[in-house]
Amino acid sequence: MRFNTLSKAVVVAVAAVVAITPSAFAVNLTGSGASSVSNFIEKCKTAYQTSSSDVFTYNGSAGSSTGIANINAGTVDIGYSDAVNTTAPSTVFHVPAAIWPIAISYNLNTSKQLQLSIPTVAKIFAGQITRWNDPAIVADNARVREIPVYEVKNGKPVLDKDGAPTVKSYRKLSVPFTLPDKPITVLYRSTGSGTTDNFTRALNGAAPTIWTKTGNTVFSTANPTDISKLAGSFQGFSSSATISAANAKQKYSITYVEASFVKSNPGLKSALIINGAGKTVAPDALGAGAMFAAGALNDATGIVTWNYNTTAAAAYPFTAPTYAMVKTNYGAEKAAAVKRQVEYMAFDCIKTVTTEPMIAIDKTSDLGKAILKLTAKIA
Repeated sequence: MRFNTLSKAVVVAVAAVVAITPSAFAVNLTGSGASSVSNFIEKCKTAYQTSSSDVFTYNGSAGSSTGIANINAGTVDIGYSDAVNTTAPSTVFHVPAAIWPIAISYNLNTSKQLQLSIPTVAKIFAGQITRWNDPAIVADNARVREIPVYEVKNGKPVLDKDGAPTVKSYRKLSVPFTLPDKPITVLYRSTGSGTTDNFTRALNGAAPTIWTKTGNTVFSTANPTDISKLAGSFQGFSSSATISAANAKQKYSITYVEASFVKSNPGLKSALIINGAGKTVAPDALGAGAMFAAGALNDATGIVTWNYNTTAAAAYPFTAPTYAMVKTNYGAEKAAAVKRQVEYMAFDCIKTVTTEPMIAIDKTSDLGKAILKLTAKIA
Protein backbone atom coordinates (compact mmCIF):
# COMPACT_ATOMS: atom_id res chain seq x y z
CA MET A 1 0.00 0.00 0.00
CA ARG A 2 1.36 3.38 -1.02
CA PHE A 3 0.74 6.36 1.28
CA ASN A 4 1.60 10.01 1.36
CA THR A 5 4.35 10.67 3.92
CA LEU A 6 3.34 11.79 7.40
CA SER A 7 5.89 13.43 9.69
CA LYS A 8 6.33 11.92 13.14
CA ALA A 9 5.43 15.23 14.76
CA VAL A 10 2.15 15.44 12.85
CA VAL A 11 1.23 11.86 13.75
CA VAL A 12 1.85 12.45 17.47
CA ALA A 13 -0.09 15.69 17.46
CA VAL A 14 -3.04 14.19 15.59
CA ALA A 15 -3.15 11.13 17.83
CA ALA A 16 -3.25 13.36 20.89
CA VAL A 17 -6.16 15.39 19.52
CA VAL A 18 -8.35 12.46 18.46
CA ALA A 19 -7.76 9.86 21.15
CA ILE A 20 -11.03 8.12 21.99
CA THR A 21 -12.27 8.87 25.50
CA PRO A 22 -15.70 8.32 27.00
CA SER A 23 -18.02 11.29 26.56
CA ALA A 24 -18.98 13.32 29.60
CA PHE A 25 -22.57 13.21 28.31
CA ALA A 26 -24.35 11.12 25.73
CA VAL A 27 -24.64 12.33 22.15
CA ASN A 28 -27.20 10.85 19.80
CA LEU A 29 -25.79 10.27 16.30
CA THR A 30 -27.62 9.24 13.16
CA GLY A 31 -26.19 7.42 10.16
CA SER A 32 -27.25 5.64 7.01
CA GLY A 33 -25.76 4.00 3.97
CA ALA A 34 -23.84 0.85 3.13
CA SER A 35 -25.71 -2.35 3.95
CA SER A 36 -22.41 -4.24 3.69
CA VAL A 37 -21.34 -3.08 7.17
CA SER A 38 -24.78 -3.21 8.81
CA ASN A 39 -23.99 -6.56 10.48
CA PHE A 40 -20.66 -5.22 11.71
CA ILE A 41 -22.13 -1.99 13.11
CA GLU A 42 -25.07 -3.77 14.75
CA LYS A 43 -22.87 -6.37 16.48
CA CYS A 44 -20.50 -3.65 17.67
CA LYS A 45 -23.22 -1.30 18.91
CA THR A 46 -23.34 -2.32 22.58
CA ALA A 47 -19.56 -2.19 23.06
CA TYR A 48 -19.37 1.18 21.29
CA GLN A 49 -22.12 2.71 23.40
CA THR A 50 -20.54 1.40 26.61
CA SER A 51 -17.17 2.84 25.62
CA SER A 52 -18.36 6.23 24.42
CA SER A 53 -21.71 6.82 26.20
CA ASP A 54 -23.01 7.91 22.78
CA VAL A 55 -25.88 6.32 20.86
CA PHE A 56 -25.51 5.65 17.13
CA THR A 57 -28.65 4.84 15.14
CA TYR A 58 -27.73 3.39 11.76
CA ASN A 59 -30.01 2.59 8.82
CA GLY A 60 -28.14 0.27 6.49
CA SER A 61 -31.14 -1.08 4.62
CA ALA A 62 -30.96 1.15 1.56
CA GLY A 63 -27.28 1.06 0.57
CA SER A 64 -24.39 3.35 -0.21
CA SER A 65 -26.26 5.62 -2.61
CA THR A 66 -28.70 6.56 0.14
CA GLY A 67 -25.82 7.22 2.54
CA ILE A 68 -24.25 9.54 -0.03
CA ALA A 69 -27.53 11.38 -0.65
CA ASN A 70 -28.27 11.77 3.05
CA ILE A 71 -24.84 13.09 4.11
CA ASN A 72 -24.81 15.48 1.17
CA ALA A 73 -28.25 16.76 2.19
CA GLY A 74 -27.23 17.00 5.85
CA THR A 75 -30.03 14.72 7.09
CA VAL A 76 -27.63 12.36 8.94
CA ASP A 77 -24.50 12.90 11.00
CA ILE A 78 -22.46 10.14 9.29
CA GLY A 79 -22.93 8.47 5.93
CA TYR A 80 -21.26 5.15 5.17
CA SER A 81 -20.53 4.22 1.58
CA ASP A 82 -18.49 1.56 -0.18
CA ALA A 83 -18.32 3.83 -3.23
CA VAL A 84 -16.65 7.23 -3.51
CA ASN A 85 -18.97 10.18 -2.98
CA THR A 86 -18.25 12.03 -6.22
CA THR A 87 -20.94 14.67 -5.56
CA ALA A 88 -19.82 15.59 -2.04
CA PRO A 89 -20.03 19.26 -1.03
CA SER A 90 -16.81 20.91 0.14
CA THR A 91 -17.64 20.23 3.80
CA VAL A 92 -17.92 16.44 3.33
CA PHE A 93 -14.93 14.10 3.08
CA HIS A 94 -14.01 10.39 3.29
CA VAL A 95 -12.38 8.28 6.00
CA PRO A 96 -11.64 4.62 5.06
CA ALA A 97 -13.11 2.99 8.18
CA ALA A 98 -13.26 -0.66 7.05
CA ILE A 99 -11.67 -2.94 4.43
CA TRP A 100 -13.39 -6.24 3.65
CA PRO A 101 -13.83 -9.00 1.01
CA ILE A 102 -16.80 -9.36 -1.34
CA ALA A 103 -17.74 -13.03 -1.34
CA ILE A 104 -19.00 -14.85 -4.42
CA SER A 105 -21.84 -16.61 -2.64
CA TYR A 106 -23.55 -19.65 -4.16
CA ASN A 107 -26.20 -22.24 -3.35
CA LEU A 108 -25.41 -25.76 -4.55
CA ASN A 109 -26.14 -29.22 -3.17
CA THR A 110 -22.57 -29.89 -2.14
CA SER A 111 -20.35 -29.57 0.91
CA LYS A 112 -17.32 -28.90 -1.28
CA GLN A 113 -16.03 -25.41 -1.92
CA LEU A 114 -16.21 -24.12 -5.46
CA GLN A 115 -13.12 -22.63 -7.12
CA LEU A 116 -13.56 -19.94 -9.78
CA SER A 117 -11.14 -17.88 -11.86
CA ILE A 118 -11.74 -14.16 -12.34
CA PRO A 119 -12.64 -14.54 -16.07
CA THR A 120 -15.19 -17.22 -15.17
CA VAL A 121 -16.75 -14.99 -12.51
CA ALA A 122 -16.97 -12.17 -15.07
CA LYS A 123 -18.68 -14.45 -17.60
CA ILE A 124 -21.20 -15.72 -15.06
CA PHE A 125 -22.26 -12.24 -13.96
CA ALA A 126 -22.30 -11.00 -17.57
CA GLY A 127 -24.68 -13.82 -18.52
CA GLN A 128 -22.13 -15.47 -20.83
CA ILE A 129 -22.02 -18.63 -18.69
CA THR A 130 -25.52 -19.82 -17.89
CA ARG A 131 -25.22 -23.39 -16.56
CA TRP A 132 -23.33 -24.81 -13.60
CA ASN A 133 -21.65 -27.55 -15.64
CA ASP A 134 -20.25 -25.08 -18.18
CA PRO A 135 -16.78 -26.21 -19.36
CA ALA A 136 -15.14 -23.10 -17.85
CA ILE A 137 -16.49 -23.85 -14.36
CA VAL A 138 -15.59 -27.52 -14.73
CA ALA A 139 -12.03 -26.58 -15.81
CA ASP A 140 -11.60 -24.18 -12.87
CA ASN A 141 -12.53 -26.91 -10.42
CA ALA A 142 -10.38 -29.56 -12.10
CA ARG A 143 -7.39 -27.27 -11.58
CA VAL A 144 -5.03 -28.07 -8.70
CA ARG A 145 -5.50 -25.55 -5.93
CA GLU A 146 -2.43 -23.68 -4.70
CA ILE A 147 -3.47 -22.29 -1.34
CA PRO A 148 -1.14 -19.83 0.44
CA VAL A 149 0.11 -20.91 3.87
CA TYR A 150 1.03 -17.87 5.95
CA GLU A 151 3.96 -17.37 8.28
CA VAL A 152 2.74 -17.05 11.86
CA LYS A 153 4.48 -15.65 14.93
CA ASN A 154 2.99 -15.59 18.43
CA GLY A 155 -0.29 -16.77 16.99
CA LYS A 156 -0.59 -13.92 14.46
CA PRO A 157 0.22 -13.76 10.74
CA VAL A 158 3.51 -12.01 9.96
CA LEU A 159 2.99 -8.96 7.76
CA ASP A 160 5.47 -7.64 5.23
CA LYS A 161 6.53 -3.99 4.89
CA ASP A 162 3.37 -3.21 2.88
CA GLY A 163 1.04 -4.83 5.41
CA ALA A 164 0.33 -8.01 3.44
CA PRO A 165 0.57 -11.45 5.11
CA THR A 166 3.85 -13.23 4.43
CA VAL A 167 3.40 -16.45 2.44
CA LYS A 168 5.53 -19.28 3.81
CA SER A 169 4.52 -22.00 1.34
CA TYR A 170 1.63 -23.30 -0.75
CA ARG A 171 -0.63 -26.24 -0.05
CA LYS A 172 -1.56 -28.09 -3.23
CA LEU A 173 -4.95 -29.73 -3.26
CA SER A 174 -7.14 -31.51 -5.83
CA VAL A 175 -10.87 -31.51 -5.14
CA PRO A 176 -13.04 -33.78 -7.31
CA PHE A 177 -16.18 -31.83 -8.15
CA THR A 178 -19.28 -32.94 -10.05
CA LEU A 179 -21.23 -29.89 -11.15
CA PRO A 180 -24.99 -30.08 -11.82
CA ASP A 181 -26.55 -29.58 -15.22
CA LYS A 182 -28.69 -26.76 -13.90
CA PRO A 183 -29.25 -23.14 -14.99
CA ILE A 184 -27.51 -20.40 -12.99
CA THR A 185 -29.67 -17.68 -11.44
CA VAL A 186 -27.68 -14.48 -10.88
CA LEU A 187 -28.84 -12.29 -7.99
CA TYR A 188 -27.74 -8.66 -8.08
CA ARG A 189 -28.30 -5.38 -6.25
CA SER A 190 -31.14 -3.54 -7.97
CA THR A 191 -30.51 -0.15 -6.34
CA GLY A 192 -27.38 1.99 -6.11
CA SER A 193 -24.82 -0.10 -4.24
CA GLY A 194 -21.21 0.42 -3.21
CA THR A 195 -20.72 -3.35 -3.20
CA THR A 196 -21.80 -3.34 -6.84
CA ASP A 197 -19.45 -0.45 -7.56
CA ASN A 198 -16.42 -2.28 -6.15
CA PHE A 199 -17.38 -5.64 -7.65
CA THR A 200 -17.96 -4.35 -11.19
CA ARG A 201 -14.84 -2.17 -11.09
CA ALA A 202 -12.81 -5.23 -10.12
CA LEU A 203 -14.30 -7.23 -12.99
CA ASN A 204 -13.52 -4.47 -15.46
CA GLY A 205 -10.03 -4.00 -14.02
CA ALA A 206 -9.05 -7.68 -13.89
CA ALA A 207 -11.03 -9.06 -16.86
CA PRO A 208 -11.52 -6.09 -19.23
CA THR A 209 -11.98 -8.14 -22.39
CA ILE A 210 -15.01 -9.82 -20.80
CA TRP A 211 -16.37 -7.09 -18.52
CA THR A 212 -15.97 -4.30 -21.04
CA LYS A 213 -17.82 -1.54 -19.21
CA THR A 214 -16.43 0.56 -16.37
CA GLY A 215 -17.90 -0.36 -13.03
CA ASN A 216 -20.40 1.81 -11.17
CA THR A 217 -23.02 1.56 -8.44
CA VAL A 218 -25.84 0.31 -10.70
CA PHE A 219 -25.39 -3.31 -11.79
CA SER A 220 -27.62 -3.13 -14.86
CA THR A 221 -25.75 -0.15 -16.34
CA ALA A 222 -22.31 -1.46 -15.36
CA ASN A 223 -23.03 -4.81 -17.01
CA PRO A 224 -21.72 -5.32 -20.57
CA THR A 225 -24.84 -7.40 -21.24
CA ASP A 226 -28.42 -6.08 -21.45
CA ILE A 227 -29.75 -8.11 -18.53
CA SER A 228 -33.32 -6.91 -19.15
CA LYS A 229 -33.37 -9.54 -21.91
CA LEU A 230 -32.38 -12.21 -19.38
CA ALA A 231 -35.09 -11.55 -16.82
CA GLY A 232 -35.50 -15.20 -15.88
CA SER A 233 -31.81 -15.59 -15.12
CA PHE A 234 -31.16 -12.26 -13.33
CA GLN A 235 -33.04 -11.12 -10.23
CA GLY A 236 -32.54 -7.84 -8.35
CA PHE A 237 -32.60 -7.18 -4.58
CA SER A 238 -32.26 -4.00 -2.56
CA SER A 239 -29.70 -4.79 0.16
CA SER A 240 -27.02 -7.18 1.37
CA ALA A 241 -29.49 -8.78 3.79
CA THR A 242 -32.25 -9.33 1.23
CA ILE A 243 -29.92 -10.61 -1.47
CA SER A 244 -28.23 -13.14 0.82
CA ALA A 245 -31.60 -14.32 2.14
CA ALA A 246 -32.79 -14.87 -1.44
CA ASN A 247 -29.53 -16.65 -2.27
CA ALA A 248 -30.12 -19.00 0.68
CA LYS A 249 -33.64 -19.85 -0.54
CA GLN A 250 -32.85 -20.37 -4.22
CA LYS A 251 -30.94 -23.46 -5.26
CA TYR A 252 -28.44 -22.90 -8.07
CA SER A 253 -28.26 -19.13 -7.46
CA ILE A 254 -25.13 -17.02 -7.15
CA THR A 255 -24.45 -13.48 -5.93
CA TYR A 256 -21.82 -11.06 -4.60
CA VAL A 257 -22.06 -9.86 -1.00
CA GLU A 258 -19.96 -8.91 2.04
CA ALA A 259 -18.62 -12.21 3.35
CA SER A 260 -20.27 -12.20 6.80
CA PHE A 261 -23.71 -12.47 5.17
CA VAL A 262 -22.68 -15.86 3.78
CA LYS A 263 -21.78 -17.15 7.24
CA SER A 264 -25.13 -16.04 8.63
CA ASN A 265 -27.15 -17.98 6.03
CA PRO A 266 -27.05 -21.80 6.31
CA GLY A 267 -26.71 -23.54 2.98
CA LEU A 268 -24.54 -20.84 1.41
CA LYS A 269 -20.85 -21.09 0.62
CA SER A 270 -18.24 -18.65 -0.64
CA ALA A 271 -16.25 -19.55 -3.73
CA LEU A 272 -12.48 -19.67 -3.60
CA ILE A 273 -10.96 -17.40 -6.25
CA ILE A 274 -7.97 -18.00 -8.52
CA ASN A 275 -6.26 -14.60 -8.31
CA GLY A 276 -3.89 -12.76 -10.62
CA ALA A 277 -0.96 -14.81 -9.34
CA GLY A 278 -2.77 -18.06 -10.14
CA LYS A 279 -3.16 -18.87 -6.43
CA THR A 280 -6.35 -19.98 -4.69
CA VAL A 281 -7.51 -17.42 -2.13
CA ALA A 282 -10.51 -17.11 0.16
CA PRO A 283 -12.70 -14.09 0.95
CA ASP A 284 -11.18 -13.43 4.35
CA ALA A 285 -9.41 -10.64 6.18
CA LEU A 286 -5.92 -11.84 5.18
CA GLY A 287 -6.79 -11.88 1.48
CA ALA A 288 -8.44 -8.46 1.77
CA GLY A 289 -5.39 -7.12 3.61
CA ALA A 290 -3.07 -8.38 0.88
CA MET A 291 -5.23 -6.74 -1.81
CA PHE A 292 -5.27 -3.47 0.12
CA ALA A 293 -1.49 -3.62 0.50
CA ALA A 294 -1.14 -3.84 -3.29
CA GLY A 295 -3.11 -0.63 -3.83
CA ALA A 296 -2.71 3.00 -2.81
CA LEU A 297 -4.35 5.33 -0.31
CA ASN A 298 -4.39 9.11 -0.66
CA ASP A 299 -4.15 10.20 2.97
CA ALA A 300 -5.30 13.72 2.05
CA THR A 301 -8.62 12.58 0.51
CA GLY A 302 -9.03 9.16 2.14
CA ILE A 303 -9.69 7.53 -1.24
CA VAL A 304 -8.38 4.01 -1.96
CA THR A 305 -7.09 3.16 -5.45
CA TRP A 306 -7.03 -0.59 -6.15
CA ASN A 307 -4.48 -2.42 -8.28
CA TYR A 308 -6.69 -4.95 -10.04
CA ASN A 309 -3.74 -6.31 -12.01
CA THR A 310 -1.68 -7.22 -8.96
CA THR A 311 0.12 -10.55 -8.89
CA ALA A 312 0.48 -10.50 -5.10
CA ALA A 313 0.19 -14.13 -4.06
CA ALA A 314 -2.28 -13.64 -1.20
CA ALA A 315 -4.45 -10.90 -2.71
CA TYR A 316 -8.20 -11.50 -2.81
CA PRO A 317 -9.28 -9.56 -5.91
CA PHE A 318 -12.83 -8.63 -4.86
CA THR A 319 -12.04 -6.35 -1.93
CA ALA A 320 -13.86 -3.18 -0.93
CA PRO A 321 -13.49 -0.19 1.41
CA THR A 322 -16.25 1.35 3.46
CA TYR A 323 -15.87 5.09 3.78
CA ALA A 324 -17.23 7.08 6.69
CA MET A 325 -18.47 10.28 5.06
CA VAL A 326 -18.12 13.06 7.62
CA LYS A 327 -18.05 16.84 7.78
CA THR A 328 -15.89 19.76 8.77
CA ASN A 329 -18.70 21.89 10.23
CA TYR A 330 -20.62 20.01 12.94
CA GLY A 331 -19.77 22.17 15.91
CA ALA A 332 -17.55 21.04 18.78
CA GLU A 333 -19.87 18.66 20.67
CA LYS A 334 -21.16 16.78 17.63
CA ALA A 335 -17.71 16.71 16.01
CA ALA A 336 -16.18 15.02 19.04
CA ALA A 337 -18.92 12.36 19.00
CA VAL A 338 -18.52 11.73 15.27
CA LYS A 339 -14.76 11.26 15.76
CA ARG A 340 -15.44 8.75 18.52
CA GLN A 341 -17.82 6.74 16.35
CA VAL A 342 -15.63 6.63 13.24
CA GLU A 343 -12.48 5.76 15.18
CA TYR A 344 -14.27 3.05 17.15
CA MET A 345 -15.57 1.63 13.88
CA ALA A 346 -12.07 1.64 12.37
CA PHE A 347 -9.95 0.47 15.30
CA ASP A 348 -12.07 -1.21 17.96
CA CYS A 349 -15.13 -2.93 16.50
CA ILE A 350 -13.07 -5.83 15.14
CA LYS A 351 -11.78 -6.51 18.67
CA THR A 352 -15.36 -7.16 19.75
CA VAL A 353 -16.81 -8.65 16.56
CA THR A 354 -14.02 -11.11 15.81
CA THR A 355 -16.17 -13.25 13.48
CA GLU A 356 -16.41 -10.53 10.82
CA PRO A 357 -13.93 -10.51 7.89
CA MET A 358 -12.89 -6.85 8.24
CA ILE A 359 -9.13 -6.33 8.39
CA ALA A 360 -7.78 -5.29 11.79
CA ILE A 361 -6.41 -1.73 11.74
CA ASP A 362 -3.82 -0.64 14.27
CA LYS A 363 -3.45 3.05 15.07
CA THR A 364 0.33 2.81 14.64
CA SER A 365 0.09 1.30 11.13
CA ASP A 366 0.29 3.49 8.04
CA LEU A 367 -3.46 3.08 7.49
CA GLY A 368 -4.14 3.86 11.15
CA LYS A 369 -2.03 7.03 10.97
CA ALA A 370 -3.84 8.08 7.80
CA ILE A 371 -7.23 7.57 9.48
CA LEU A 372 -6.15 9.69 12.47
CA LYS A 373 -4.93 12.42 10.15
CA LEU A 374 -8.32 12.43 8.42
CA THR A 375 -10.47 12.32 11.57
CA ALA A 376 -8.55 15.36 12.87
CA LYS A 377 -10.36 17.33 10.14
CA ILE A 378 -13.76 16.61 11.68
CA ALA A 379 -14.79 19.89 13.33
